[in-house]
Amino acid sequence: MKKGRRFLLALMCMVLVSTGAHAATDRGALLTAFCATDGSKVSALGHFVEAGVSDDPQERAWARQIVDALHNGALVCSASGQASLQGTPPLDAATLKPSASSNAADLPYVPSIVMMRKLAVASAEIDLFSAQQDVRANAAHQIDKFFTLLDPAIVSRAIKHEHDPDIASVLTVAMAKRGLSSADRADRLAAIKAVAEVPSETARTALANFVAQDSVRSDPEVMAAVQGAIRDIDTALSFGKALSIVFSGLSYAGVLLLTALGLSIVFGLMGVINLAHGEFIMIGAYSTYLVERFMQTYLPGWFDTYIFVAIPVAFVICAISGMLLEFFVIRFLYRRPLETLLATWAVSIALIKLVQVLFGSQNVEFVTPAFLNGGMQVSAGFFVTYNRVFAIVLAMLIFAATFAVVRLTKLGLLMRATTQLRDIARCLGVPAERVDRLAFGLGAGLAGLAGVVLTQIASVNPSMGTGFVVDSFMVVVLGGAGSLLGTVVSSLALGEINQFIEPFYGAVAAKVVVLLLIVLIIQKRPQGLFALKTRA
Repeated sequence: MKKGRRFLLALMCMVLVSTGAHAATDRGALLTAFCATDGSKVSALGHFVEAGVSDDPQERAWARQIVDALHNGALVCSASGQASLQGTPPLDAATLKPSASSNAADLPYVPSIVMMRKLAVASAEIDLFSAQQDVRANAAHQIDKFFTLLDPAIVSRAIKHEHDPDIASVLTVAMAKRGLSSADRADRLAAIKAVAEVPSETARTALANFVAQDSVRSDPEVMAAVQGAIRDIDTALSFGKALSIVFSGLSYAGVLLLTALGLSIVFGLMGVINLAHGEFIMIGAYSTYLVERFMQTYLPGWFDTYIFVAIPVAFVICAISGMLLEFFVIRFLYRRPLETLLATWAVSIALIKLVQVLFGSQNVEFVTPAFLNGGMQVSAGFFVTYNRVFAIVLAMLIFAATFAVVRLTKLGLLMRATTQLRDIARCLGVPAERVDRLAFGLGAGLAGLAGVVLTQIASVNPSMGTGFVVDSFMVVVLGGAGSLLGTVVSSLALGEINQFIEPFYGAVAAKVVVLLLIVLIIQKRPQGLFALKTRA
């Protein structure tokens, strides 16, 4: 029994030694062919790449080291055709073991400019099979840059195994551009069809450059095919651009809804023009900053969840701040709009200066949670970013929660009663002062939630809230003070109109058009689109 085991073990060792010797022999033959003449270098380089994309991890590591050595000028070809890698000690290029026969007089191989490009493409082709997405993306762009030098078999194999549609699209266009440079009509027509199937600005540019060639203009069939492909790409890009504008309008509307929701409650309930509303947005953003730094230091394993932890923290901090402002300032100025305006403006300046003292005047940097990084290519010309989707979804959830509070809770009932007829509500025992304070705290807390969202899509600094006050008031005035439905409709309308005009005429023109539209609507409906019904 023991003899049988020993025989089996010896047989396995012989197989392994034989396999290693065979691999070393093949490597040596490739290196010898590379070092022999200039004519064999390109062929040998192709074999290095094939080894670099093989299923054998040892072969992949060896091929990567050889290609890197060639690129860095560290491969030495001796007079006898043997290859070694420069280092201390020098390594045998076939086995990657210390070389005892290396000659210090041998000079390393210095690649030409053309060979440097081929080496760059070879390195990129090996990287196409990396497990890291960013490495594959960089490799795809490198291959697209030198598309005439790519290996069709290896790139086709990479396209089949690629799960990222953006990387696959870049590689497909690179393959198609290589086909466009072919002298064969069938190859050109196939390349044109392949480019049309992955519409993008890069693909359109490739076809536009291709159609400018005299050889293409003289071939009616190829000319018709490329013109049809350009039309198809233009149609797909126009549709994607329209979707992109709609999505941008939705994300901007989500921001407007969050910033205006709390103001709608305060302005509709108490008639208070709160110019410090933007500063509650700023407080919410800086509360998120503190939560981020705390979790980064003390709870690094849960760091990506800091945005969800910041939501209740920012709401509570801003709600308490709002109730304190109402108790110490606002409650003495009811029915005195001018004094309220000046007082809240002074509070706004004081809060900005306080934050500047505590955090400085510069923008604070946020680390975006991993699940909000990047986005998804939905169609040609339409890229959806996860942080914008998060803003839209959170705005909808916050609106739903606010609507439920106003419509389904006792506090909401008291708020609606106080809004419709304050004096009668007080005669019926409604604690109007307490309702005002809670409503002001709710409005400030909602502004703080807007600040949480804005940390992922806008710059955070002490003056960040100032720019949102005017937009918030426009939303409230257009939708109707105190009307949650009006706030949603006006946010959506203003967001879409602004994003539709801005790409064509600029941000200033978009603001002017929105303002003129609001003026025209207010002339016809002074109470807004959805004014609350009150009893005279």
